[in-house]
Amino acid sequence: MTTTGLTLKALVQDLRCEANSGPDALLTLLSSYQQLKAREAEAEFNAALARMQLKLPTIDENGAILGPDGEPVATYATWEDTVEAIRPILARFGFSLSFRPGQSVRGNPTVTGVLRHRGGHKEEGELELPPDLTGGKNAVQAVGSALSYGQRYVARMLLSLTSRGGDDDAGSSNRSHEAEDAIAEIDSAPDVTALSAWKRRSRPGLATLSASEMHAVVARYVGRRRYLSATSGEARG
Repeated sequence: MTTTGLTLKALVQDLRCEANSGPDALLTLLSSYQQLKAREAEAEFNAALARMQLKLPTIDENGAILGPDGEPVATYATWEDTVEAIRPILARFGFSLSFRPGQSVRGNPTVTGVLRHRGGHKEEGELELPPDLTGGKNAVQAVGSALSYGQRYVARMLLSLTSRGGDDDAGSSNRSHEAEDAIAEIDSAPDVTALSAWKRRSRPGLATLSASEMHAVVARYVGRRRYLSATSGEARG
């Protein structure tokens, strides 16, 4: 008996028609139905996300990270600008985005983003960040700033957001070896699967990067993922 395309009511009716059906058979049938609905919800999520990403804008980078001399060393899209740009589009395609704070085993704050779709499926992304102690912040302000920073970058990863006016190769001479290695590994990823594997493997190490380096790495990751997704789609077509 196949469950594809059937409703729970129809499945139960089919089960009652089987002469030797019992509680175990009902549980097996219910489990099959739940697995089917989960697969359908995931497929609906993926299709809606693909449609939505075509409508997501490139966000202007109105925030700036200042160097010791008070001059901007990198720009970024503020969380306020990001929310304003994506909120109505998320709602239009049936998505919601929420965050929960946490703490890593190293004691650093973490931000977990949860992207939910009205069909029932959800995807999560987590980022570990050291407290932001720049600008003479106290302990509470440092954690708050790190959480805000984490929200921006988790949202970028979950939605493949891009921004305008960000850090580029002109500032590469000021980056650490860790940041340069991360960018090189992103550029060498042959497909989306390999790129996703790199993100899972490298996420803990990204917590050691400075704000401007993290900005550059995430921007490169998002751009590479969009490129690989587009080219793989062309290849299938």
